[in-house]
Amino acid sequence: MMRGIKSLALVLALTFIGFSFGCTGENSGKAGVSPTEQVQWKPDGIISPGEYWMNFSSRDGTFYAFFRVENGTLFVGMKARTHGWLAMGFGGSVGMKNIDIVIAYVLLNGVAKISASYSTGFAGLHVSDTTLGGSFDVISYGGMEDENWTVVEFSRKLDTGDRYDFVVTPEKPFRVIWAYGLVDDFLSMHVSAASTFINPEVVE
Repeated sequence: MMRGIKSLALVLALTFIGFSFGCTGENSGKAGVSPTEQVQWKPDGIISPGEYWMNFSSRDGTFYAFFRVENGTLFVGMKARTHGWLAMGFGGSVGMKNIDIVIAYVLLNGVAKISASYSTGFAGLHVSDTTLGGSFDVISYGGMEDENWTVVEFSRKLDTGDRYDFVVTPEKPFRVIWAYGLVDDFLSMHVSAASTFINPEVVE
């Protein structure tokens, strides 16, 4: 099962942003190591060893992100020390302008809620792709919440065909932003946020 596996590599110096409406987060990268055993990805809110090929974390250890690219699909895991929402954005240039954003949270009953959104301004506002005339292109998702952490996992195609979704090109660095808040919704203010660049490699 290990044939053709390549680790995801974290590239470039990390670039941090302070959004105009809140605090500045900082995150430090960790290059992935080829797993000793390939594990099937499951959107169950459990980050299992070998399930992702690359990860990074915030300097203060309150947010973790995990990535895997396989068979034309991007798999993402997010973990934050919160009982509110988590978000991962792709692409764009400065702040939140032209960012493809996935926002999610987990209710007390264990049900995960997720929104595929797009931000048109430096500090938002972000609205759902469907509101803009696009489509909801998250393939599968799920999550889990305990006394300290919220974990959300989701998948989407590298190229969804939706103009409001960022096209992920394997082995080409692209920008991601992350954030999390304290409330279970899609609109409340974040308490931490930052950006970096990652360079995915294909897993055949």
